[in-house]
Amino acid sequence: MKKLYFSLTLLLSFFSFAYCGDGTPVIESIDGNKITTAGFESAFDTALDTLSRTQNIEKKNVIKFLTEEESKVPQSFLQLRNEFRKRKFFDRYHEMMVVKSAADKSGFSKRSDIKEILKFQEMQLIYGMYIAEQIESRIKITEQELNQGCQELRTKYKQAESLTLEQCYDAARAQIKGRKSEEVYKSVLDRIKETVAIKHNDKFDLEKYLDKEFSFPELSKEEAPKAEETKAPEITPPTPAPEATK
Repeated sequence: MKKLYFSLTLLLSFFSFAYCGDGTPVIESIDGNKITTAGFESAFDTALDTLSRTQNIEKKNVIKFLTEEESKVPQSFLQLRNEFRKRKFFDRYHEMMVVKSAADKSGFSKRSDIKEILKFQEMQLIYGMYIAEQIESRIKITEQELNQGCQELRTKYKQAESLTLEQCYDAARAQIKGRKSEEVYKSVLDRIKETVAIKHNDKFDLEKYLDKEFSFPELSKEEAPKAEETKAPEITPPTPAPEATK
């Protein structure tokens, strides 16, 4: 399995935190925002769903990795497995509620630069999840492919011999899915583009614009000499006029 780059903090940053008036017990209130048992459990489920979608791992397998004994869990999942334990998850969830409340009160969340960063992160997340869902709808894996994939795994990897048939099928499915995802990615992207109206500005020379490297004003400011460090130019004394001939 590929390495997982998502941390619990990043997963939690993708959804809202306040759940009020849902009729379930209130755990605590932070600046008026209530953490209820239903809200907390919903956040946990959303984090699982986010991980499943962004990392292209079936949700049932994510749950399986969280509940099975450690020896059966992929190495790449062990760190997240610890972060998804109920107490650990709640501690981080509570901490983020506190920090978000402080950020909102200070006006941090309303700053234009922060809004732009959040907008860019949202675009990245939607991009990944939408393409993954479209690819998922195009992939069909037959029983025969699973059986063949399982046999190949058992032949290639000695540790696969101890897997149950279901576990072997899950591993084979992940490999087949990864391979087929790469195969259909371009056609899926092309189909998505067909649903969107794109109008190019013929008066704009895109190639010329892209050939020119980005300029960074911050870098220019750093390189500019400071006023106090600027030395006055040296003045060369004038050459004396030759003496008149007596």
